[in-house]
Amino acid sequence: MKYLFNEIFSRSRKNLRQINKWMLLPLLSLFWGCNHQKNDQLLDRFQELENLTVYSVDAKPAVKISFQLDAIYGDSNEVLIGRIVDVAVDRRGRVYIADIGNMVLYTFDPDGKYIERLGRDGKGPGEFNFIKSLQIRQDQLYVFDSTMHRLNIFSLDSLALSKTVSLGGNKSSYQALSRTFPEIRNLHVRDDGFLIAEFVKHATTEKTQPFQNIELLSLFYLLGDDGNISKELYEFTSAIITDLGIVYNIKEFFGHVLKGFTSKDQFYLAEPDYFLVKIFNPYGEYQSAFLYPINKILLTPETAVEAGVSDRLISLMESINLPETWPVLTDLKIDDQDRLWVATTVDDMTIYEWWVLENTGELITRFEWPRNEPIEVVKNEYIYTRETNEETGLQQIVRYRIEFEEV
Repeated sequence: MKYLFNEIFSRSRKNLRQINKWMLLPLLSLFWGCNHQKNDQLLDRFQELENLTVYSVDAKPAVKISFQLDAIYGDSNEVLIGRIVDVAVDRRGRVYIADIGNMVLYTFDPDGKYIERLGRDGKGPGEFNFIKSLQIRQDQLYVFDSTMHRLNIFSLDSLALSKTVSLGGNKSSYQALSRTFPEIRNLHVRDDGFLIAEFVKHATTEKTQPFQNIELLSLFYLLGDDGNISKELYEFTSAIITDLGIVYNIKEFFGHVLKGFTSKDQFYLAEPDYFLVKIFNPYGEYQSAFLYPINKILLTPETAVEAGVSDRLISLMESINLPETWPVLTDLKIDDQDRLWVATTVDDMTIYEWWVLENTGELITRFEWPRNEPIEVVKNEYIYTRETNEETGLQQIVRYRIEFEEV
């Protein structure tokens, strides 16, 4: 049966073709049946998709990839990083590290030399109450403060504060946001200066019970450069959240919908349950999708221990209505060449297998990387990872040069 599937789906890089919807459903049903997977949910998810390309899981990498240690950021007597929440890299190679332990930004030159810190804990202009994310656009550094619902924008030329923008001040005018949590969960700055804000809300307003799972809905809205909402873009179920006294997403077990934006402001959404990636234009209109039907890994207490899950969560596994398998996809990055870097779960729970893809989904290469050294940024032919110094126990950012070699 496996041989039959490979014969049907195997294609060279140049000869991969789209499979019409009426052909796709029985073939996927056959594949998942052979692998003892339930296919009813799979069929429900895929039956409405247009422009879906299915790639062979046996696709051969076009190149080999290797990495060379190049620089370390944060490992100095001048900087004592509390907890890294996000990282950004500008076109000059300077690195910006958001530390929510100390609520500041640290800036480094390309070689790892500390430059200066930006901002501080506070509620005034240029100060931070809770740094959620960093982004660089048009020679400006955008710092999203999710508690204050605002952006602090710094000039990359002077590293001085340019302006502060309050976000979503007119959200009460939109009925769909009337019961949304107070904060914007995520924010993307587009190349034209507009913003895409992700609001979140529970799929139900009823009181939850202990260990109950409920869906979390995300709503993408377009905001002007003044921070006011102008248009709804897209709504989707983004995560499963569980009542553990406080309600939150147990990403280790349930995963969540991964999001990425290209340089042309297209966005990609990838659900954790399948290697299925959907592509949307900048205004939230679905364009196409691609699929790699890779095998799933059973979720057990033993594999949770191997994956480094906390003892507390492992002790609660019997009480939570967990999925049968681990999330297929766990991370998604888009580099400055609009290539996709996607982390997948494999049998060895101490690592992820990362797939590097063209923006159409074609495989470029694959490599293994430790789970406990997450990749934060891919830019200028480097990857930047978050690692822990074994001697000090402190977090730091480590840069590796990417080297491609033809197969």
